[in-house]
Amino acid sequence: MTEQPAPTQRHPGEHAEVVVGRATVSVAGREVASVAVEAAVMVPDEVEDESALRSIGDYRLIALLVGALATGIIAWFNPDRLAAGDRHDKWVIYAMIAVVLGAVAGEAFGFGIARWREIRAIRRIRIVTILPTIAVVIALAVGLLAVAPQFVGNNVVTSRGWWISLIAVVGALPTAAALAGIERVASKPLPGSVGAQLSLLMHLRRTLSRLLNQLGLLVILVMAVNGAAWMEQEGNNAAIFSGAVGSLIVGAMYVPAATTLRRRSSTFVARHFSIANVPHDQLVDAAEGQGKLEKLLGLDQTTFSEMKAGLVILTPFVASALTTFVKF
Repeated sequence: MTEQPAPTQRHPGEHAEVVVGRATVSVAGREVASVAVEAAVMVPDEVEDESALRSIGDYRLIALLVGALATGIIAWFNPDRLAAGDRHDKWVIYAMIAVVLGAVAGEAFGFGIARWREIRAIRRIRIVTILPTIAVVIALAVGLLAVAPQFVGNNVVTSRGWWISLIAVVGALPTAAALAGIERVASKPLPGSVGAQLSLLMHLRRTLSRLLNQLGLLVILVMAVNGAAWMEQEGNNAAIFSGAVGSLIVGAMYVPAATTLRRRSSTFVARHFSIANVPHDQLVDAAEGQGKLEKLLGLDQTTFSEMKAGLVILTPFVASALTTFVKF
C-alpha cells in the first residue's frame, strides 16, 4: 500500500512545482538502500512573472528591429536613391519614415500579442473564434489596396508600396485579435464580485484605448510614407487615400469591440448602481457618483469621439474633405 503525501499548503502568489529525486543510505561508503523522492515545492509567482516580463520585452524588441530592417530594405531599392537633387533628398525623408513605420509595425505586433495574452488570461478564447475577424481585416485591406489604382493612378501603386502596406497590416493583426478578444469577453457576463467586475471593465477600457492609439500611429505613418514617396499632387492623393483606407480598417476592428464593451458597462452600471430606489435626500450624491462611474467607463462618449481621439488624423481628414468639396 502506497502512502499518499499530505497536500502542500498553497498561499496566494505561489504555485506548486514537483521536484523528483533519489535519497540513498550508505554504510562505510557503500550504498545499502535508496528510495525515490517526490516533493511539491511552493515557488513564488513573482519569479515566473519576472521571467515572462523579460521575455516579452525581448520579443518586442526583436519584432521592432525586424520591422525596421524590412522596410529599410524596401526603401533601399527605391530608384530615387540613386537620383540627384531634390529627388534624392525626398528619398532620404521617405526612407527615414519607412524605417520608423517598420519599427512601429514591429512594436505593434509585439504589443498586440501581449494584450492578446492578457485577455486570454481573463477568459479562455479559442483562436478559431476570432479568425473571422482577422480574415475580414485582411480581405478589407487587400480589397482596398486592389482598387487603389482607380483613385490614385496606375503609376502610383508600386510593389514597394504593396510590401510596406503588407508590413503595416501584419503589424496590426495581433491588435485585431486583441480587439476581437475584448469583444468576446464583453459579450458574456463578467465573473467575480461587483468590485472584480468593475476592475475588469476598467482594465478592458484602458486596453481598448491603448490598442486604438497604437493603430492610430500606424495610420499616420502609412499616410506619411505614401506622401513622401511621391512628388507634388501624386503624393497628396496617395496620402489621402491611404489615410482613408487605414481609418476604415481601424474602424472595422475597433467599432465591434468598443460597442460591445460600452453595452456591457452600461448594463453593469444599471444593474449594480441604479439610483431608481435611492432615498430622496441621497439622490443628488448618488447621481453624482453614478455620473463619475459612467465617465470612468466611457459611457459619456460615442464610438466616433473615441476614434477621433485615437485616430488623430481623423479630424483634419474630415475637415480637409469639407473645405475641398463644400464651398461656404
